[in-house]
Amino acid sequence: MWHKLLRNKYVKDKAVGSCVKKTTNSHFWKSLMNVKDTFLSFGSFKVKDGTQTRFWVDTWLGNQALTDKFPGLFNIVRRKQDYGAKVLSSIPLNISFRRNLMGTNLRDWHKIVASLHDVSLQEGRDVFVVFTIIRNFFRQIYV
Repeated sequence: MWHKLLRNKYVKDKAVGSCVKKTTNSHFWKSLMNVKDTFLSFGSFKVKDGTQTRFWVDTWLGNQALTDKFPGLFNIVRRKQDYGAKVLSSIPLNISFRRNLMGTNLRDWHKIVASLHDVSLQEGRDVFVVFTIIRNFFRQIYV
């Protein structure tokens, strides 16, 4: 029930990752926003419709966010906060860079495109999954 309450009051149809702290928010919500990025580092997204997962910033393709794995590409991409749904909705991918890709950046872009071969958008909301090691740690504490 608390999940629905928080979603209706603060998140609405946005992804939690895109929520920002506002001065008018409750102390509780502000505190959650302070630890949001740390929490998101303990898991990854299972992409379904792509509307909740940020293509570059969230961990969803492998065990590292694309911004960390390919910082050179992230530095020159035009829309750094785009969601998977927007990027993956067309072929070629809906991404633009501030300059032509050459050398390492071109090679890295080909790596990303090749890793997307088996990814397809589907019905349902994206799901955040906490890494097994973290889940097991908390189970040991609260048992």
